Amino acid sequence: MRHTFDFEDSFYPVPPAAVDANPATAIRDLLYRVARLEQSLGEQRVQAAADTKEMLLEFISLSDDIANIAERWGVATKAQEAALIGSVIALGRKIVAIMKHHQVEPLDTIGQPLDADTSDVAGSEASEGVPTGVVLRELQVGYTWPQGLLRRAKVVVSSGSPPPAQGAENTSPSTTEAKGR
Repeated sequence: MRHTFDFEDSFYPVPPAAVDANPATAIRDLLYRVARLEQSLGEQRVQAAADTKEMLLEFISLSDDIANIAERWGVATKAQEAALIGSVIALGRKIVAIMKHHQVEPLDTIGQPLDADTSDVAGSEASEGVPTGVVLRELQVGYTWPQGLLRRAKVVVSSGSPPPAQGAENTSPSTTEAKGR
């Protein structure tokens, strides 16, 4: 096998910059540029998550407002009122669907012990049969999303059994004996 140089073969001239090129420097420059692009991409991801969080909090606020409107309205007495409240509720369902699409989930706090990492205590009430520190109701629903806690819950917790009513007779044996004498 003999390969002879054919004068008909294409000639590719070597550019002058390639003659003086330093591959190590070129690779170092490329790696630096890749690192800068990765850093920029990371910053853009952080900003996108912050923007998404802000948007989702606004949707949650709208959902709260719609729920409050529906609760305050009560039972519609006229067809026009029923249609209006039906439209408001339909809008609320669309907002909930958007939140589900972004994996926003409400916190499950009612009946659970207070979780200080996800909930703020807005008040306490005496409640018979419910241990101290158990959530009785929510004043504001808390939410999570894939990046963590989206909004803290505001809850009312149990402060234990209510104190005995004033003026009630004490029926302990020592008082009964004292009254009998």
